[in-house]
Amino acid sequence: MGDPVNPWMMETGSIYLWCGLLLAAAALTAKNRRIPLFGLMLVAGSSGFWQEFFADWGAYVAWNPQFERLPFWGEMAFTTPVKPMFMPFSWGWWFAVSIPLLTSLVLFLKRKFPARSVYALSFLTAFPLFLAYQIYVEGSSVANGWWTYDSVIGPALESEQGRLPLIFPLLIGLWAAWFVGLLADRNADGFMAHEVRLGAAAKPAGWRREWARLWGMALLFQVTFLAINLVPAMLGRILFGGPSALVP
Repeated sequence: MGDPVNPWMMETGSIYLWCGLLLAAAALTAKNRRIPLFGLMLVAGSSGFWQEFFADWGAYVAWNPQFERLPFWGEMAFTTPVKPMFMPFSWGWWFAVSIPLLTSLVLFLKRKFPARSVYALSFLTAFPLFLAYQIYVEGSSVANGWWTYDSVIGPALESEQGRLPLIFPLLIGLWAAWFVGLLADRNADGFMAHEVRLGAAAKPAGWRREWARLWGMALLFQVTFLAINLVPAMLGRILFGGPSALVP
């Protein structure tokens, strides 16, 4: 892969942006006594970063070895060998920015078209937007030498930088559409459906309710992401893949 292009964008850039979002979420939480959606997603996304390395193993993704690595997680079976230190921060800020913006778009469209399902609106908007961005990121990141695919499973886009598989951007695009629909599916009091099911909505206003909302979002994020993005990638390699020199 050679030297990564502008590695600071992923390394120090991710950390600075994550810290800025954390401070903003903390300030709004203290002011409103309610954690904003981007704050919930910041914690949920950061807590789910561990899934990256297992999904990467399934997708044959090899990260540039020049990135600074996590100090507490080295070689491990069924994971990609290079585990960049910025991963918890990049997961946190990306989902804290993208998912709330898409949810706001779906809620806006729901007010304009009340007869339409939030899930239908989400699949019509969040799915193509998220999919297009993922394909763009895959291409630009391979071109920047941040990561590469040692093997390609399924249909792929041919480019000067290599073959870019489409199955994984498709899966995360479908997940994003469904997940945004879940977050936009709210009751008359503005609580999301999973908050009602997990009992957070029934708690009196205060820190106990906000704590329940926080862990509820982390649980929803990790379970759905694991089911739609991680498990298919790992099963696909186990059933149809083969050995790899870069991602053993």
